[in-house]
Amino acid sequence: MLKSWLVFQILEGLMMYLLELYQNNYSKDLVLFETLEEGREFVAQIPGYTLENEDGFEVEYVNPKHLPDYMEIVFNGNIVPLSRLSFNPEENVEIVWKEISNLSVKNDKVIEGTTKIDAYVVNNDEVRAYVETRESNFRKAKAFLESKGYEVDRSFFGSEDGEAILYRKKGSKDWHFLCHLDPMFVEIEDVEGYLQEAMEEFLYS
Repeated sequence: MLKSWLVFQILEGLMMYLLELYQNNYSKDLVLFETLEEGREFVAQIPGYTLENEDGFEVEYVNPKHLPDYMEIVFNGNIVPLSRLSFNPEENVEIVWKEISNLSVKNDKVIEGTTKIDAYVVNNDEVRAYVETRESNFRKAKAFLESKGYEVDRSFFGSEDGEAILYRKKGSKDWHFLCHLDPMFVEIEDVEGYLQEAMEEFLYS
């Protein structure tokens, strides 16, 4: 039992919780806690704080109308100033908890969390394989298309659906969309077979 408790304490210490106050386009990274329980203890002291359960998800917010012109919350001797003048009184202020890896704690594995790759979010322990396979599949696609007499380009990086492969016959002005470099593209095992099928659909559509 003691061993299980120690393991839990170590795992818990790997993550910290950043409190973000969010309203419209304004966000404020306010303070950092070692545990979510400590964070909840802090926000419970904010006037107008509410914790609700919606469809199985916990939703937290502050109604700024309940905030005074100026107040101070004391937590472990730290004085945190708050003011209603920081927020639009007509809209709730969302409370967002951001889990952040604590690098002061020794850990011999990839940190918890996710990484944004183009338009998609990938678990940190899968990022390396995802990026390597994505780029490998692109190189295979490029080599195949060039062997068929096509020029190849990449475009739309950062768009809603992410980067895409474009191709055109050499000497032609018109580029054609082939596919996005998305998670489905990364999962393709037979790149040449996929490309042949995709191009046939384009030619006969």
